[in-house]
Amino acid sequence: MQYSTTEFETLYIKCFPPAMRLAMSLLHEEDEARDVVHEVFLKLWEADVKVDNPSAYILRAVRNTSLSRIRKLDVREKVRLKLMWEILPDDFDYECRNEEVKTAVERLLTSREQQVVEKIYTDGLSYKDAAASLGVSVAAVNKNIVGALKKLRTHFKTGKS
Repeated sequence: MQYSTTEFETLYIKCFPPAMRLAMSLLHEEDEARDVVHEVFLKLWEADVKVDNPSAYILRAVRNTSLSRIRKLDVREKVRLKLMWEILPDDFDYECRNEEVKTAVERLLTSREQQVVEKIYTDGLSYKDAAASLGVSVAAVNKNIVGALKKLRTHFKTGKS
């Protein structure tokens, strides 16, 4: 610990509001944002060195920690967000819905769209990594994802292809 209690309190009072705004803008959930900000302040408090620009460090760390949490979202949550499903009841049959989604993916999407969807949502790759894996550009991955999700949204909203 390199900061005195007074220095750290002053830093906390100064940096907490912008750090919370940043975390909220990325995570859209107050409890999660508060956890991230507190985690960053705790790491700074426990650090063995004094950071040259603590305000910049805190904001960068909040950004990185928030993005890391977003990346770790479970695949089902990512798919739910992408398909914009309504809030599902507690007794919702996920296995049945997974089968419906698999069937729709196989029936409605081109083979390239299927490959891209698998790389992004099953393997959890970034667009850049998926593009490298498939030997295509990031723009091609984006185009395929947009097309695939549009087809799937239409299918699940209307029941038609």
